[in-house]
Amino acid sequence: MFRFLDFGFLFMPRHRRTPTQRYHDRIAPKYEAIYDDAYWQWHDALTWDYLKKHLPSNLSSAVADLGCGSGKWGRKLLKSGYHVTFVDVSAKMVDEARKQVTAEAEQNRSVYLQADLMDLSALPQNHFTLAVALGEPIGCTSDPLRATREIAKSLAPGGLAVATFDNRIACANHFVEKGDADELEKFLRTGKTTWLTRDPSEQFEIMTFEPQGLTKMFAAAGFEVLEMLGKTVLPMRKYRELLEEPADRRRWADIEKKLARDPANLARCAHLQLTARKV
Repeated sequence: MFRFLDFGFLFMPRHRRTPTQRYHDRIAPKYEAIYDDAYWQWHDALTWDYLKKHLPSNLSSAVADLGCGSGKWGRKLLKSGYHVTFVDVSAKMVDEARKQVTAEAEQNRSVYLQADLMDLSALPQNHFTLAVALGEPIGCTSDPLRATREIAKSLAPGGLAVATFDNRIACANHFVEKGDADELEKFLRTGKTTWLTRDPSEQFEIMTFEPQGLTKMFAAAGFEVLEMLGKTVLPMRKYRELLEEPADRRRWADIEKKLARDPANLARCAHLQLTARKV
């Protein structure tokens, strides 16, 4: 079903693209520019700080960037010295991730796979020490539990998964702002909403989560949840001007990190970041 090419690229046969693929194929060349301002620099620095303590001590460890997009996190892992497999459902995103890896030494430590997270059979099982799924890719699949189980299969025993998810309660604000009580009640029952893009052919379903449900889903997939954080507690996305200066970014980040670990603050956050160990 899959082929491995000399330059480290795995691909799957082309079928009719899903809305998720159509959207991400279209935005692939400009994806990083969309998320490149003072807020996202601050947000990404927080994410890396939270991730660093979970990195394998052995640089020969294999790690995976799942739902890699243009490969932002996989590149950071490559620069840290790891062997990295980049995976995304969008072929153009995978190609963009490959283009962004320019150093020859890093090219030699990287592999690229176009695949749905619900079918990671092209990856070796019980292999990876760490898998990151940042940017909510699990919630964008049609079956998040199945995707989580596929990730578990690819991880070595004791391997870690670090993933982010849309926070259900925070998403409720959208329906209140629309004044749509019927849709809010439906959303709270199902947890499902739709990615808001102008082209109807690119609109895809997103599953949102609350902390208890995430813990149950990961337990059902064979994980033990070690940590859950909120991102971000402070509403800095609305106050980007406060993050222009490096010293100010550091000060706001220090405050944020103190707040993010308190479970009482999770409901304020747009996203939940979870770290779990395969048992």
